[in-house]
Amino acid sequence: MTTSKIVLSFAASACIAVSTSAMEFQVLGAKAAAMGGAGIATSPSSLAAYNNPALLANNPEKFSLHIGGGIGLKDTGAGKAVSDLSDLDFSGVSHIVDGTANTASAEDIATLIHAKNIIVGMHGKGFQLNPTADFGLSFGSFGTGLFVTSDIGAIANVDQTHTALIFAGTAAGSYYDISSGTAVASDLTTYNATSLQYAIDNDLTNLDVLGLAVAEVPLAYGHAFDVGFGTVGVGGSLKLMSGKTFYKSIALDEENSFDNIDQNSVTSSTFGIDLGTTFKPKAVESLTLALVGKNLNSPEFDAFGGRKYEIEPSFRAGGAYKLTDIVEFALDADLTTNKGLTGYDTRYIGGGVNVDLSALEVNVGLMKNTASNDEAGVIYTAGIATGPDWLHFELSAQMASKTGEVEGTSYPKQALVNFAISSAW
Repeated sequence: MTTSKIVLSFAASACIAVSTSAMEFQVLGAKAAAMGGAGIATSPSSLAAYNNPALLANNPEKFSLHIGGGIGLKDTGAGKAVSDLSDLDFSGVSHIVDGTANTASAEDIATLIHAKNIIVGMHGKGFQLNPTADFGLSFGSFGTGLFVTSDIGAIANVDQTHTALIFAGTAAGSYYDISSGTAVASDLTTYNATSLQYAIDNDLTNLDVLGLAVAEVPLAYGHAFDVGFGTVGVGGSLKLMSGKTFYKSIALDEENSFDNIDQNSVTSSTFGIDLGTTFKPKAVESLTLALVGKNLNSPEFDAFGGRKYEIEPSFRAGGAYKLTDIVEFALDADLTTNKGLTGYDTRYIGGGVNVDLSALEVNVGLMKNTASNDEAGVIYTAGIATGPDWLHFELSAQMASKTGEVEGTSYPKQALVNFAISSAW
């Protein structure tokens, strides 16, 4: 296998992620996406069954409907490596891989050493895709719907014990190690134990493509209690959950390696429990404080090979303050670090402002992943909405401040778009 094929294999992992469908703590809705991800204290009642069932406790609407969808993409560290590899000139190194390492030039050896260092550094890095879809309903204090969230990733799995640049020679039983910058004779035992080429040929260094898509049908209820100094809303959601998992380990020298990518898929069902609360102080009735816990029972889904994917409980706090009938502020913060399927951690804090001019709504905000492995930096969010309450159109987007680049094309390291139609009576 040539080193240039390694570049193509890692680059293709991005494409395969985009062609599938994807899971972390997500507040659904175009409005929340545009306000820095903040929504557990100010979501429309039609999304309360998913975002925070306690919002149903003070629902003024007899009926509301929300239909929406979105897609988010994260570069969790692989983009720079793919770009760095694509910038290298491999035209003169194929003969080294094919058995002539002992006659390689210093320039060609330096190219392979550079490529090796990039590949070794890619371990655990990849791309992630997070599509969502929702069909939310509320009827007074009750809510239900169909909510789909997913977590799909392609991640580099590089065996850190096989990193030496040892290649077989043209003569039978001959091996050459160029890791030091010059060709030195080696042997079969060392080749099998330490060679990067051996790891690639024997699927020790590969790509893991994996995903979990979950469809939830909740039955949610919220109730309000007057406690004298304010109103406490309490809500709960019992969810029927259907999950589809898939996994494939892709050898870098495998022909048509991305065919039948979901061949190891498994579908299973379980249930989940969400609980939420809100508080509206009597002294500041325009203020809503909120707390929600999702998947409190740690639901599990079956995966290929007898494994299990567990969704750990997650908690988020938030608040919303309606300054006037036109202006509202909101802020949410994750209280737990949420680990995605690919190992990428998220712990968001974000907020924004909604300006409702009747015929037009404008939302802007900021959010930040405070987890230590963040790749995106500050994320800018914005959106617009228009139409009467009975037919409302919403569009929102997010874009990271940090960018990556592949073959001269710059892209945000995290981005999202979301569209929704809602109706309330």
